Amino acid sequence: MESLRRFIDAVEAFVERLAAVHWGFLAAAVAFSVGNLALRSRAWQQILRAALPGERIRYRTAFGAYCAGVGVNAVIPARVGDLMKMFLVRRSTREARYPTLAGSLVAETLFDMAMASGLILWALWAGVLPGVRLPDLPAFDLSLAFRYPVATLAVVSGLVVLGLLLARRVREFWRRFGQGLAIVRTPRRYLRSVVIWQALGWGCRIGGAFYFLQAFDVPAGIEAALIVQVAGSMASLFPATPGGLGPKQALLVVMLAGSTGRGEVLAFSAGMELTLLVTNALLGLTCIGLMVRSLRLRTVLSRARADRRAAAPEEA
Repeated sequence: MESLRRFIDAVEAFVERLAAVHWGFLAAAVAFSVGNLALRSRAWQQILRAALPGERIRYRTAFGAYCAGVGVNAVIPARVGDLMKMFLVRRSTREARYPTLAGSLVAETLFDMAMASGLILWALWAGVLPGVRLPDLPAFDLSLAFRYPVATLAVVSGLVVLGLLLARRVREFWRRFGQGLAIVRTPRRYLRSVVIWQALGWGCRIGGAFYFLQAFDVPAGIEAALIVQVAGSMASLFPATPGGLGPKQALLVVMLAGSTGRGEVLAFSAGMELTLLVTNALLGLTCIGLMVRSLRLRTVLSRARADRRAAAPEEA
């Protein structure tokens, strides 16, 4: 509820300053955003080719599926778009298995994790990241297990039996999952065909943030653009809201406090998020329509879930 309130405050600030938006800079920011998706799709295509060497993975398939997934994630929380990505690739590559595709998505995030971690460390070193206090986690009291030894033994025995029964399926799942990570096991190919595209994509992200700042009259520079990326990385830790809406606005208000007023930062953050949401949703819906011949998102998601359930026996 608090996250929604923060985002509504940002939208109100954006509406009040709508007339002052520099539309040329906004268009440039959108172009950088689409360029980032195009570059990331190329990297994912290379990951899929390494995971499925006997299949022909076309760039248009990877681009369409990737943009469709990003579009779904823009409007539905909890990473539902990842299922859409895998479903659309399976439509054209029937030999692909969901564990393998899931592994490819993990491989696609490795460089992002390294970049995001580096940016957060930079923000801590530069003093622009507000202090975050982790909640106290309750310790697990082992005395409960010793107090009820029979129940403890039954639970442990049940888990052991379940593990033995599922051992073959678990091994098969991880074998297929590992196929999705095949490119990581060839570092030179990974650097040449994945990291370089993703690094260029990060350049587009930073360039897009720079022009978004310019569009909303927030003092722009490399440091400010990097701060926007740090806020986005931190907010992605809250998948309960699409795009981390709410936490991202709160972080940006604190992290950009020294550069301009609170209202300007809120207007910028809301304007950037709304622009990206509309861009990603429209691009994703277009890709879904072209690939599935249907614009009914609920129907397509139902088909994706049904396909995932139907594939489960094959992957066991």
